[in-house]
Amino acid sequence: MLIVLKEYARLWWRQRWWLSLVLLAITAAVSIELLIPLIFKNMANAFALPVSEATAQVLMQNLLYLALAFMLEWLIWRALEFGIIPLEAGGMRYLDSFCFEVLLKQPYRFFENNFAGSLVKQASRFTRSFESLTDWLIFQLYSKVLATSIALFLFFQQDPLLAAYFLIFIILFIAWNLGFSLWKLKYDEQVAEWDSKLGGLYSDSISNIAVLKSFALESHEQANVRHFARILYKKRRFAWILMFISFAVQAILTSSIEFILVYNMIQDWRQGQFEVGQYVLFQTILLVLLRHLWEFGQSFRSLFSSIADAREMANIIQNQQLEQDTSEAQAQTIRHGKIEFKQIYFNYRQTKAGSTVATSGLFEDFNLTIQAGEKLALVGHSGSGKTSITKLLFRFVDPQQGELLIDDIPIKRFTLASLRQQIALVPQQPELFHRSIKDNILLGKSVSTEELERVARQAQALDFIEQLPEKFNTLVGERGVKLSGGEKQRIAIARALLQQAPIVVLDEATSALDSLTEQQIQTAIFELIENKTAIVIAHRLSTILRMDRIVVLANGRILEQGTHTELLAKQGHYYRMWQHQSGEFLNLD
Repeated sequence: MLIVLKEYARLWWRQRWWLSLVLLAITAAVSIELLIPLIFKNMANAFALPVSEATAQVLMQNLLYLALAFMLEWLIWRALEFGIIPLEAGGMRYLDSFCFEVLLKQPYRFFENNFAGSLVKQASRFTRSFESLTDWLIFQLYSKVLATSIALFLFFQQDPLLAAYFLIFIILFIAWNLGFSLWKLKYDEQVAEWDSKLGGLYSDSISNIAVLKSFALESHEQANVRHFARILYKKRRFAWILMFISFAVQAILTSSIEFILVYNMIQDWRQGQFEVGQYVLFQTILLVLLRHLWEFGQSFRSLFSSIADAREMANIIQNQQLEQDTSEAQAQTIRHGKIEFKQIYFNYRQTKAGSTVATSGLFEDFNLTIQAGEKLALVGHSGSGKTSITKLLFRFVDPQQGELLIDDIPIKRFTLASLRQQIALVPQQPELFHRSIKDNILLGKSVSTEELERVARQAQALDFIEQLPEKFNTLVGERGVKLSGGEKQRIAIARALLQQAPIVVLDEATSALDSLTEQQIQTAIFELIENKTAIVIAHRLSTILRMDRIVVLANGRILEQGTHTELLAKQGHYYRMWQHQSGEFLNLD
């Protein structure tokens, strides 16, 4: 709970002037609301007197006071509404951007271990919970404490004994609600946790709808959703039962104090100390106060539900293992493109905190130098470390020991933005935004139409783009589902061409394409890497044979390296793969 309140407190401080205005308005509104019963008291006492001109004047005077009070209360609430919009809506606007920024700072591995749909839901709930908690702070905690304080003061002025009873009631009421709600919080958190899991399952199924439908998995996935929904229902049902138990105890307490009030009035009447106006005053204040306390008690449900909803995102915000620039990082320029891996120790499992010793893992004392302008092919079985090399290059992950340099500059001295902007990536399965083809090629850049068409033509993409209904403005669908694999690959090559980076990484960029399509974009690929340093993960022969050097990997180690001819002459591991080639592909089985 403290984590959530700490994060929201920062925003309340940012919005402190609007918060102050709202609290000032609430102070005035509650004060007037509880002063109105004093007017009713005077009017009730006047009504109990015989009809006379003096009594009529008292009634009319108090009626004027009542009208002024209502008018002031109306104006105060309008001022409160004026302040609540920038306070809450403005705060939510800030949180929408802030949560996205926090998620972007998370390391690459974070997104491999979390559902996208679940993260979106957590961020959304965190933003909505700010509104709920701000409402609770203003309209429940502050206004109810203020109302109770004013009411107790008025009660002590009129009847100290009744005020003492009422004070005991308030203590019991708040103690019960606070204690019970704190105990119940763990069950509210379980509801939020399973709600996120269900949201993640929805996202996972819908984002893989093609697989789901092609394998006729509708019934299977629906059963999974029903199972998760059933667990969520049980968690939610138990939390609600506890909430209704809390309401039942609150009802007993409020009925008790009402009974004590009426009993005390009866005793005063029997002793001749009864005043009609005093009864009206007490009853009116008590009704107002019981309404406030009842709302306050019920508000604990939304308070702790909101805290439970916000806690997951708050924990992400508190995460210290962020993807960030080092203190010595600068916007460096890659002028040549020489890449060096020096004595790299890397394990996907984290080392112990504060330890400088790397555990055994994927890379141990790994060394590799790629000269500027060299075209290097990485081949090896799955798990050999090919993709991990590219992740280290992009700093999606960092080695536990060793150093990676570009142009003799440690990559940690590059800002992440400057590093990644100078390395172009063409992956095996290009991920596209659900935006236009133009947006997916430009990726935020601003270029002329001629330049856009040039890179599309160079990537062999212009012909199919021109045949689309909206041409470059055609929406590609979520993750590019409206395009074929070859079309998406051409889009990826076009944006890499536009990037004009000195280093290019091709991660199985043509392995998923048919031979005809591969031939069509082969020229584009080699134009892309011309005069640039290229790391190519591939097992298509037409790509490998044109590389300056081939590095054969296995379990994070370099087994052998050299040109195609040199490796065949060694008759080693590469030679055996070559002997078992299948069609146009190197056999990596």
